[in-house]
Amino acid sequence: MYIKEIAASLYPWDLHDEGADACVGNLMEHADVNSVYLVGIMHKEKRPLRGLYYPHNPKRKFYLPEDSRVYYRMDENNFRNTPLKPIYSSVEWLKGTDWLDTLIESARKNGLKAGCEISHTIFDAKVAMSEFPYTMQRNVKGEIVGNIGKLLCPNNDHVREYILALFYDTAKNHDIDFIQSCLILFHEGARTKVPNDGASTDHELDLLIGSLEGGCFCDSCKAKAQQMGYDWEKITADLSRLYDMAKQAELGDLMEKKLLDAGNLTAAGFLLENPSLYQWLEFRQKSITSLFQGIYARVKEANPKVEFRYNTYLKYPEMAGLSFSAIKDYIDSVRESDYAERLGDIAQLRAKREKLMKIRRGIGYEKDLIAAVDVRPTDKGESNEQVLRTSVNLLSNYGIDGISLGHYDEATFSRLKAVKDGMADGEIQLFK
Repeated sequence: MYIKEIAASLYPWDLHDEGADACVGNLMEHADVNSVYLVGIMHKEKRPLRGLYYPHNPKRKFYLPEDSRVYYRMDENNFRNTPLKPIYSSVEWLKGTDWLDTLIESARKNGLKAGCEISHTIFDAKVAMSEFPYTMQRNVKGEIVGNIGKLLCPNNDHVREYILALFYDTAKNHDIDFIQSCLILFHEGARTKVPNDGASTDHELDLLIGSLEGGCFCDSCKAKAQQMGYDWEKITADLSRLYDMAKQAELGDLMEKKLLDAGNLTAAGFLLENPSLYQWLEFRQKSITSLFQGIYARVKEANPKVEFRYNTYLKYPEMAGLSFSAIKDYIDSVRESDYAERLGDIAQLRAKREKLMKIRRGIGYEKDLIAAVDVRPTDKGESNEQVLRTSVNLLSNYGIDGISLGHYDEATFSRLKAVKDGMADGEIQLFK
């Protein structure tokens, strides 16, 4: 089996502490990597994420990134149509350096592909809350939502223009082969404790009702929905009542529990009974598809040769407004970031196959499918190379086009080598 790519992500602090050439050299030597990309806009998240300390960083034990900073050069003229501007690092040893160009230079010297990732969140949450509160996603009760930072609404004109400018500028002004993003779309909400009888469909009802705790019901969504012909007043009134019922049921109200008790009702039946919920979910999907269409157009306008890759992290993408079949004309590839290897159990690898097949069903075979594998120690802190090696071997049966490693900063060299060993087991080879 031949694949096009073995990719690996790097952070600006990796390049500073270990040196770009050292990072690239290690990845090539231990895992046959032929593609590297910089996480050029990174959310606030301790690194390493899982372990207490880095396994091979010579300068520091861990790092605490600032929230949603840009770590490479941008032309602010491209942001003239939005009040939101790129916010750069204020850390002395990081600021002033274009870390994307630093990695690109090392990649090109070694004959590698180079890319950039715009990560989960794109703007500092505190700045947004204090200066641009009108841009924030809100639940059906008007409350601002978000887990990894507070989230901007992609239907807000200023937010959308900022997102499009980020992609345009990156593709226009840097010698990259691909631009990847795991941008959080609409907030999915929360699992609601809905009474049930243990039927297999109950979790779907749970997700549907829980989505009302997510976004978005802001004024920008209202305006966009009304332009599309939706009866927004009825949708919000109906969903607000459904939300109240779910909350009362959680608090132990017997009558509300009976009203929400699904019995043997399927998720399809629930949506038929609640057409406003279906219309809201449909509106979100149309909104996200429109966003992808805009991003794709701006990337290709900037540089037709640059590939737009979405890095999906969602178990249920439809709960965030994402339909792979709807966006397939507006992406070049998808990276499925399932990290089942972290569990250290071969039996858990089935989830990766299911997610990959879900994406392939949506995007077809014309677009590339990249499977992520976890090169970090397991949740228990164990190395357990055999599970990782087996996972890579199994990928040979799934019709993938590439493999992507998550993530170098926390990887042990023995687990990087397990990727190469798994490729040999599955007779997976790179196009040369």
